[in-house]
Amino acid sequence: VINLIWEPNAETDLAGYLVLRGLAPGDTLQAITPSPIRETTYRDEAVTPGVRYTYAVVAVDTATPQNVSDQSNRVEEASRTP
Repeated sequence: VINLIWEPNAETDLAGYLVLRGLAPGDTLQAITPSPIRETTYRDEAVTPGVRYTYAVVAVDTATPQNVSDQSNRVEEASRTP
């Protein structure tokens, strides 16, 4: 399991956040949350022990079509082997 925490977006029309993940170091990041989440934490349980992943978060608003923020800073993390 890898736990992520980030600072909230202060926009009044915030719909939520999409969590992006790829294999470290240079994989393309893909959304692992199927729809925006409102929480500023995410628990990624779909990881393989010992594999390094890269994560970023984007904020999306309530407009149609939705506006998507720039990616947050990327972080790399590996799940620990049991």
